[in-house]
Amino acid sequence: MTTCYVSAATIQAKAVVAHAVANPGMALLAAALLAAVVAGLVSARASYIRTGGKSIPDLNLPRPVEITADWKPSFIEVNDCKSPSNPRMIQCYDPTTGYFLGNIPAMNKADVDGIIKRAYEVGAVWAKTTFAERRRVLLTLQKYIIANQDMLAKIASRDSGKTTVDSSFGEILVTLEKIRWTVSEGEAALKTEYRKPPALMMHRIAQVQYEPLVAVGAIVSWNYPLHNLISPLISSMFAGNATVVKVSEHTSWSATFFANMIRAAFVACGHSPDLLQIVTGFADAGDALVRGGLRKITFIGSPFVGKKIMNAASDNLTPVILELGGKDPIILCDDCNLGQAVNLTMRGTFQNSGQNCIGIERVIVHKKIYDQYVEAVKPKVEALRQGSPLEDIDVDVGAMRMVSELDRLEALVDDAVSKGARLLVGGSRSLVSKWPKGQYFAPTLLVDVTTDMKIANQEVFGPILLVMRFEDDDDAVRIANSTTFGLGSSVFSMDTARTKSIISRLDVGMSNQNDYAVNYLCQSLPFGGVKDSGFGCIGGYEGLRGLCHAKVVTLDRFPFVQTDLPPLLQYPISRVSPDFTTALCSFFYGSGVGNFLTSALKLASLAASAPAPKKKD
Repeated sequence: MTTCYVSAATIQAKAVVAHAVANPGMALLAAALLAAVVAGLVSARASYIRTGGKSIPDLNLPRPVEITADWKPSFIEVNDCKSPSNPRMIQCYDPTTGYFLGNIPAMNKADVDGIIKRAYEVGAVWAKTTFAERRRVLLTLQKYIIANQDMLAKIASRDSGKTTVDSSFGEILVTLEKIRWTVSEGEAALKTEYRKPPALMMHRIAQVQYEPLVAVGAIVSWNYPLHNLISPLISSMFAGNATVVKVSEHTSWSATFFANMIRAAFVACGHSPDLLQIVTGFADAGDALVRGGLRKITFIGSPFVGKKIMNAASDNLTPVILELGGKDPIILCDDCNLGQAVNLTMRGTFQNSGQNCIGIERVIVHKKIYDQYVEAVKPKVEALRQGSPLEDIDVDVGAMRMVSELDRLEALVDDAVSKGARLLVGGSRSLVSKWPKGQYFAPTLLVDVTTDMKIANQEVFGPILLVMRFEDDDDAVRIANSTTFGLGSSVFSMDTARTKSIISRLDVGMSNQNDYAVNYLCQSLPFGGVKDSGFGCIGGYEGLRGLCHAKVVTLDRFPFVQTDLPPLLQYPISRVSPDFTTALCSFFYGSGVGNFLTSALKLASLAASAPAPKKKD
């Protein structure tokens, strides 16, 4: 089979090269295509080896009718995720249209306890699997996601209200990269690590073994229903754990499909589907998960709820990873590429209607280019088009997932205006006539914002481009550090030394030069914040190892070398034993040749004077 693929690819490559010779203008394209073919062959061969020589199975899941032209939708009566007819049911609906997507049961404590028990049962088996088996499951998911990108993007859009471009760019792309990195580098991150022992222990081998925790949990937010579900699963399963995920009540419809996709990948590779189980429900279900005895909890959400998670986790001393909110600043220096800055601040602010933990919350602009920036960005904000991504044509910005956010955002804008900010575009909920039940907030441009305004300190999590002015670099740093958050940040300057100076003074977990949030696409890096943005990290070696127990082990370096305590350290203790330990410390840790010789002689003298150990009868 592999030979057939190689032969076919070689023929295609030769044809491309021949065409390039006949058409010199196509040479560059031909080279790129040839490189892609070679890269594909290398990747295919590597995948074959990494899965222990087993093929990657296909998945076949039915396409949800709710994203097809055959669907005959009805409207909800009340914009609320709690069913108006049954408080123990989750009402699922499209926030851009108000289309009803169905009801899903809200689980209780007994349900959650049963799920956790099952996680430990299947996790104990999964913990013994090889890395090749784990890679095969991930490559099965990768294969399915690549082949069904359009469908998956529409499912996420239908439930969360984002555009399909935002689904593809913000969910599918980063998911595929996380799978690629984990398949490529995960084993290296988790293999036994050898540490250098001290001279005193030169006869020992020192190592750290990263062992599975067996069963872990995650409570994830609604803003990226595909990625927020699969991201913790990728790391957890590769570390050897079963995973229980409490999905948001706001996106339980799509989460159910995505969970079934993941479970099908486990089954196709010969493993239990219960290596991923989801919990649907409200706050009580999340509380039951945290208190249920799992070995670790990852939480993605607000600082307010994060503190409750910590409190509940303390019952069982369950360690937690908190990925909380942000108030990410982007600093535009006077020497930046203004056109690039405008494009990236637009994307960073309005992607997913601003509902991003690492979205751009504050654009801090140097006074010399402040007016230029505002003039350049204003018509772009005014031109943004709103509507339902799956029902309308040409939509740039979708809806807010939580209807309660509309009033909160309006209040923040009103407070800022009352304190001197200028509202240039938007500022209130947007009424899209075609969709009276749609939860829209108008794309907003708010300038002349200062640090005393609520909107400059609270996480907006909405489509509001907030602009602040700074005098010099010290002032920019002061403004950037003026909130209780510390997640991500960006500095736009053509001067790298200047950028490094600014970044070194930002109290954040992550920072980028001349770009926005690209650190997350680099999955080899840990992702996490400081202050009210949480602690712990996901991603990179640190994220994978954080889902393991780091067991410390020392072994004999030489089987024939067996060490015992020196006689002066054996019981009963001699009067000169303190002198022996003092000389020992001086010998190994003192400095200078004189100290070394003096300590050595002292040790030899004391050892010679020690009584010989008594022989056993």
